[in-house]
Amino acid sequence: MASRRAVRLRWQSDRRNVVSGRIPSDLMAATIVVEVKNQVVPCTLSMGSWGIDYDLVVDLDLGDPIGTQVIAGQWTLSPALMWLLGSLKAGDSVLDLGAHYGTFAIPAAKLGARVVAVEGSPRNAAVLRSACEQNRLENLEIVEVVVDSGIGEVEFVDLGPYGTISTADICSETGYPTIRRLTTRVDDLPGAPFDWAKIDIEGNEQAALRGGQGMLNSIRGMVIESNGYALHSHGTSPTELVHSIESFGLKVYEVTDGELRRVTHPVVQPETIVDYVAVRNELTLPPGWVERPERNDTEIVTALMHESKHPIPEHRDHADRIIEGLSRKLAKRYRKVVNAHMRS
Repeated sequence: MASRRAVRLRWQSDRRNVVSGRIPSDLMAATIVVEVKNQVVPCTLSMGSWGIDYDLVVDLDLGDPIGTQVIAGQWTLSPALMWLLGSLKAGDSVLDLGAHYGTFAIPAAKLGARVVAVEGSPRNAAVLRSACEQNRLENLEIVEVVVDSGIGEVEFVDLGPYGTISTADICSETGYPTIRRLTTRVDDLPGAPFDWAKIDIEGNEQAALRGGQGMLNSIRGMVIESNGYALHSHGTSPTELVHSIESFGLKVYEVTDGELRRVTHPVVQPETIVDYVAVRNELTLPPGWVERPERNDTEIVTALMHESKHPIPEHRDHADRIIEGLSRKLAKRYRKVVNAHMRS
């Protein structure tokens, strides 16, 4: 069996590749340039000119979609994570909940933050440990556990970057690969108090927040994924998620490339999957970033109309639920936009 340590061996003999990255100061664009040399796939992550070198580890045997994108030169950091990296300072304490391969945790640690990377999948955690060793990081602690609202044991769907606690729709009985895992709460994790957090656990974010009230009372800011379809599978919704965050005195923003907008109220998330930025005090804008006004009704319902025509059924399901719950005012605006689109 090949060693879990990342080594620059030939692709055919090890099937594990080191992905070299470089993070810079301009966070407006993230690209990976891939060169193939002697059956090894070195990659360079570029987001400007910070000058931070690091390595990611990709285990091709796992067939992980993000790993595949990294090797193919098609993977990019999300705008929200670029914002978060641009907001960090050396010595900050950072929680990465749903760390996967460390695509955020490793550069955050290289920037000098003290990072606690939590990963529920043993396979992902093993790859992340290899990456931590490869980068010789002493300020990154890996915690292999599933985070929930309480302490116990659950069926965990071990599905690469999409791992989550089983639900009625996503479980062993519906054909998903599962394992039994112990759970803990955010407030019982090492490394607290945290200055910043990234939370991406495929629909179980609301449960994690219920077990992280101590963190939410003190944290300066965070990035949290809101997957409407996955949240619904876990018995909650984007609206409930945003309200939970705001109840702890955090302001919530939508994110696009280089732009932040306050979330509109009442909360309507037209897109199925978004990243929210939440901050306690004044919003920090990295170089080149701007704050825009919140979306108006027409922008929201237009995005919802496009989501309702998405080729992926789960996206259409999310859009249908949002449309059913629209206020009378927004429902009227939605019908006008749809009719205008049909006439055009």
